[in-house]
Amino acid sequence: MSATVEETYEAPKGKYLVDFYGDWARAEGVPVHESAGVVDLATAAVADWKRFGTKGAVAHLAGHCDFLTVFLLELSSAWSAPQKHLYEEICYVLSGAGETEIDLGGGRKNVIAWKPGSLFAAPMNATYRHRASGGGARIVAFNDLRYLINLYRNETFLFATPVNFPERGDGEVAHDLPTMPIGAGVWQNERATAIALAKGSIGADAIDIPAGAYGQARRQVFGSTLLCIAGEGMTVSWEDADGPRVKTMWKAGSIFAPQGIAFHQHFNLGASPARLLRVEYGTAETPLVRPRMRAYGDTSVYASGLAEIAYKDEAPELKRDWLELLKQKGVQSRM
Repeated sequence: MSATVEETYEAPKGKYLVDFYGDWARAEGVPVHESAGVVDLATAAVADWKRFGTKGAVAHLAGHCDFLTVFLLELSSAWSAPQKHLYEEICYVLSGAGETEIDLGGGRKNVIAWKPGSLFAAPMNATYRHRASGGGARIVAFNDLRYLINLYRNETFLFATPVNFPERGDGEVAHDLPTMPIGAGVWQNERATAIALAKGSIGADAIDIPAGAYGQARRQVFGSTLLCIAGEGMTVSWEDADGPRVKTMWKAGSIFAPQGIAFHQHFNLGASPARLLRVEYGTAETPLVRPRMRAYGDTSVYASGLAEIAYKDEAPELKRDWLELLKQKGVQSRM
């Protein structure tokens, strides 16, 4: 005699689908810029952020993965409030110059001087503070608080754990990202240089797209966060060949996040090279959710979920629309 199984479903009692990080961000009392497209961090509104002792805001983008978030801090010549936290963070300087003082314990300190175009990081859970020199500064902080606070759901653990991590070094900085030399081409018409700071798990790539050119369409299984640091351009994204295409226009200071699982393609619209800073959870040394195919140069497998569309196979209207935009701007195509 066989048993008959009847499938039933009841909604869980009480609260569910809770976004602990979202609740935390809204409770901080600063603007939370939410967008399905692009946020201009050069002009985005900020407000007094008590936690950091300066002005700031949060940027939430529709294409964000669940691992990273973005803080915008507007600094003055006064020191910001000292910070110590278990989440990892890398900071890009949009405007202004200044310094970050890192307390390494045992009476040791390290001071990192930064300027527009610098990318820097303090070691995880080291106490640090920022200040601008002169007329103020704006920095963009990419961090994994979103993932960690949703994982542990305990603010005290993340902001008040005393353990130090001396193996993470003294802090690092890379200067002149908008103009620094870029490495060999990874894809046609796109060159990239990987950047990892303070032995952390948040990686970045500076991606260069020549004037009069565009890159190939690609897909990945999770979202990346992209900040334009030079030039101007457009990113077109879509989920399937017959579905709608979303055009995101960007310029220096714009931040956006192509949706995970969707194809996306970057187009330069200016007369000079365009440069994007792509930030992801993981580095070449510790890939985590970063595509292992790209991290290790393995093109023989599809395990990372990365897929590309060759130029000869792309929808012809993509190039046609791009050429029309170049014509309007008086820019010559190289393709």
